[in-house]
Amino acid sequence: MPYKIDTEKCLKCGICISECPEGAIVVDNKVTESDGLILYTVRIDNDKCTECGTCVSYEWWCPAKAIAQVNEEGYVYPIVE
Repeated sequence: MPYKIDTEKCLKCGICISECPEGAIVVDNKVTESDGLILYTVRIDNDKCTECGTCVSYEWWCPAKAIAQVNEEGYVYPIVE
């Protein structure tokens, strides 16, 4: 099942970008706030994603729990509770 990023939950921290071993989490937009904080809008490139599960694993996971699996019917299955 492919993975999806819930843009409403996403903190835009960018941690997932560097943690994806396949480089499948890509930046759509990068904004630097006035205080220097960098915010990333990201998405998963399904052509690069091997569904390895690193982005939702217990060793490394999204702090906002914004990444989940999606089946053919569009149902989302969060891995980390």
